[in-house]
Amino acid sequence: MNWTIVTATNNESVLRSCLLGSPDIRHADPVMQQKGFPSAALAYNSALAQGGTDIFIFVHQDVYLPAGWARQLEQAIGRLEQQDPHWAVAGVWGVTENGQRAGNVYCTGLGRMLGQTGDAPVQVRTLDELLLVVRKSSGVSFDEQLPGYHLYGTDICLEAQRRGLRCYALPTFCIHNTNGYGLLPWQFWKTCLMIRRKWKNALPVITPCIEITSGGWPMIRWNLARIKNILLRKHRPGQRVADPAHLYRQLELQS
Repeated sequence: MNWTIVTATNNESVLRSCLLGSPDIRHADPVMQQKGFPSAALAYNSALAQGGTDIFIFVHQDVYLPAGWARQLEQAIGRLEQQDPHWAVAGVWGVTENGQRAGNVYCTGLGRMLGQTGDAPVQVRTLDELLLVVRKSSGVSFDEQLPGYHLYGTDICLEAQRRGLRCYALPTFCIHNTNGYGLLPWQFWKTCLMIRRKWKNALPVITPCIEITSGGWPMIRWNLARIKNILLRKHRPGQRVADPAHLYRQLELQS
């Protein structure tokens, strides 16, 4: 199977220690580094227009793909092709129609494992942006009206479903070697409001990190709870590790 990896990058050190330091990165042909784009949608659509493969992996620069990941990907996509030949978008962490989480990722920013190991693709409504697999022949692309680098995974999933296509979380474990956060930036909430306006007839929409509703109460409640925890010093964001390969070996020993 031929596939292209695309990452929008602005930090060479993080890129080299995480994504480019991944053992299975050599299986991708090519690896496209998109630099200087004001939004993920512009960076990724530019790559889609240039790339010659059908399978595109859009992945954050701080993701580590452990040894064996390429084989897991090929097996998962092979199974998905049998299950649903017309799939459009897949990923590693998502939310089903009834709000259940699906996938398996270790997040350093949260300091814990998300989900659990599975052996089959799970149909989801939305996917996290940390890693997205797009089948170019499905015809879906990213909405260039969305600013910045937030919630484009949710949007492209909803676009696919509007076309009658489906999205899936794949059993392909990886590490999101990211720093945690206190309050989410205004750009994130601005994009939430844009998603709410664009998809008002599809609300509520549960994303991997927030529920978007017509009234907006879950967004308000999230911020109030986070501010309270910060003031009470109950919120301690996790930190990116210097050696994600070492972290992966530790996780293997614990499993």
